[in-house]
Amino acid sequence: MKKFHICFYIIVFFISACSDFKGNEDDVEASLSSTPSSNSNTTNTSYKNLNAVTFGNNTFIAVGRNGVMRSSSDNGSTWDNVTSGTTRELKEVAFGNNTFVSVGQRGTIRYSEDNGSSWNAGTWSGNSNLYGIAFGNDTFVALNSNFIRSTDNGSNWETKSTANLSDLAFGNSTFISCGASGTIYLSTDNGSGWSTSNSGTTNSLNDITFGGNQFFSVGNGGTIVKSADNGSSWNSVTVPAEHSTTTFNSIIYGNNKFLVIGRNAVLVSSDNGSTFPEKENTLTFNDVTYGNGLFVAVGNNEIIYTSTDGDTWTKVHP
Repeated sequence: MKKFHICFYIIVFFISACSDFKGNEDDVEASLSSTPSSNSNTTNTSYKNLNAVTFGNNTFIAVGRNGVMRSSSDNGSTWDNVTSGTTRELKEVAFGNNTFVSVGQRGTIRYSEDNGSSWNAGTWSGNSNLYGIAFGNDTFVALNSNFIRSTDNGSNWETKSTANLSDLAFGNSTFISCGASGTIYLSTDNGSGWSTSNSGTTNSLNDITFGGNQFFSVGNGGTIVKSADNGSSWNSVTVPAEHSTTTFNSIIYGNNKFLVIGRNAVLVSSDNGSTFPEKENTLTFNDVTYGNGLFVAVGNNEIIYTSTDGDTWTKVHP
């Protein structure tokens, strides 16, 4: 009889545990993705990895794994925790029309019209991961397996075409996206139609930016390519020999400089992108932005650094 009772309670416990697992898919998914990757700058596992950062309305917003969000309204000195309303990973964030929009795992779209204080869910019929987003001409465009766009500040989204891309930027009335195997797509009609361009590389391109009347894209294998004709043609940029195999994660333009970040790499160009000398080789960042005279870079375990010139960096979080 005693053995029967023990078996009964074990069965009840097992059923209860399985039921709870199934009913909390997002929470379980979040817990499984919380382990920092091997290129972390710290080892504190209580912090989540930050994937992206942007600037708007005197506010910096950083986003990352498990729906983590951080905001700063004092020019990067202090960073507050923000409730994003999701536990899914957020891959990228952009600003336009007084609105922040963040996209990520399984079609997640979150938008804020009050400088990041509160966030609402955008409506899209798809559920594939979204990796990049940009704003231009009153339009937000996001992408990965689809080009999708919103003309109502991130509230509603429509699918325009399909691709396999990682990031996009806007400049000179043109959206340009980049991705695997050096893929480049262009759109001059606010994201409705897209055409391809030859980047001149087969390396994956991870990020793209616009500045100094040029587009620059960076990626694997120490790749930096640039276009001065709105993406029609591309030329490679020579990088220091020690970074010929480096994975570059992001590039930004600010203070008349182009700044490239990646694995143990910070490169800064002060000659409109002709050369990119190394400025730092001990820090690994996932993304970088510029605002109010300040470069802000984010990485794993919620590290956030700031710099006024790209040469000297100060850790401000955690």
